[in-house]
Amino acid sequence: MVQANISTVTVQGRPQDRDADLDHVPRFDVETDTGHRYVVTCDGTPVGAPSDWTVTSADDGRPVGLVRLQGAGMPGATEYRFKRAGAFFTGGKQFDLWNAVQSLLE
Repeated sequence: MVQANISTVTVQGRPQDRDADLDHVPRFDVETDTGHRYVVTCDGTPVGAPSDWTVTSADDGRPVGLVRLQGAGMPGATEYRFKRAGAFFTGGKQFDLWNAVQSLLE
């Protein structure tokens, strides 16, 4: 599987730029440069750590993976763990929600 790059993110139909704070949004939509579309939904309240986001395919509703805000990693930084659906172990970590979601996409 080849990882895709996020080409657009929208919140309630409004495009977001790369610096948008997605951590406080309960749902956002993603489209990749390969044309795949995904829905990212916060499971609970999207404020503070830990918080979890579920990533699903917008085309067929299949689960793609999970992202969890772990909290502070390095001083002044946050840490997100991502895991592909069906995987037993954590897939990796990123320092922002955008990159963690992107790590799950194809």
